[in-house]
Amino acid sequence: MQEQSAMKVGKVYHPFISLDEMVIDPSNYDDRPLMSDVDMLSDPNVEITDVLIINMVLKFFYCYVHKEGFYKPVDLVEVSRLCEMFSRHRSLNEPDDDIELMNYLRQWSFSLRMLADVTKTSHIIRSIITQNISPKLMEQDEYVGLDIGTGTGILLLAQHIHARRNGFENIILYGIEYDKMVGLQSYKIFKELGIAEIILGDARDSRNYAPLEDKTLTFVSNETVAAMHQPLRREHFVCICNTLFRTLGRNIKDAAFFPEGLIAFCKDLNVSVLLAKNTAFQGPKEYHDMNLFPQGIIIEGNIVPLHKLGEELLPYLSEWAQVRLPRRW
Repeated sequence: MQEQSAMKVGKVYHPFISLDEMVIDPSNYDDRPLMSDVDMLSDPNVEITDVLIINMVLKFFYCYVHKEGFYKPVDLVEVSRLCEMFSRHRSLNEPDDDIELMNYLRQWSFSLRMLADVTKTSHIIRSIITQNISPKLMEQDEYVGLDIGTGTGILLLAQHIHARRNGFENIILYGIEYDKMVGLQSYKIFKELGIAEIILGDARDSRNYAPLEDKTLTFVSNETVAAMHQPLRREHFVCICNTLFRTLGRNIKDAAFFPEGLIAFCKDLNVSVLLAKNTAFQGPKEYHDMNLFPQGIIIEGNIVPLHKLGEELLPYLSEWAQVRLPRRW
């Protein structure tokens, strides 16, 4: 990295790093604490902007890796350096790398890829916090949310914002995570933040939904969607949805969902099929035993090809970040 003169962005100085090396333009970044961003987004009088959401995602990525700092300012230089390191964590270390941190990024690669896929994750979060809630559920005195395959838990944070923007004070959130190592870290973080409870278990096992059996759910997010080149069975999406609807049934009949629907391709019949809430994301019976490959996602009421999710937000990222940051899908 070449030495540069300090740049002033608001009250933050960025020595020894050029504008081109930032993950986003400093004019689109505010170093206020992550939880201050959460509070802003939770205020129904504050307009939801893509910049606000991208700021939150970048800061959550940084705070999740460093396991602290949720209430402290997050410097853009530090976020950019972390993103740059993650962009090459599958390669060899470079001379000036923090080897311990690089090894950590490799160890946690799968769960961190969603956070590093800044634009897709921001698009998903925008869709959650702006989604309408059923009028029946607006009459309830509590907001109950569930996130399946919760990983780092960032979609639980989105549900927390969604609930507060809609005026709920009694907010109950659960995340189910199969990977014990990932789940334990998310459990500690969300317990400390007082936002959600993480259930360590398999979402295909109906016993893991026990805390929700007497509750009416407001929102369900399920991020266990396989990549386009893999069958949905790879992430057990169809099986999980089968268990979810069989177990909770009436409890989720009015809930909002992410994804709102999936378009999947059936190779056996050479046709595409819609998976949505009205069929418990199973599709017609003749497709139940077939391999389905995800093609598109229904989000914010639109059908978006899976590979184009978040594409409209890419211009916010620097040129190197657009090309080098890993993709979840």
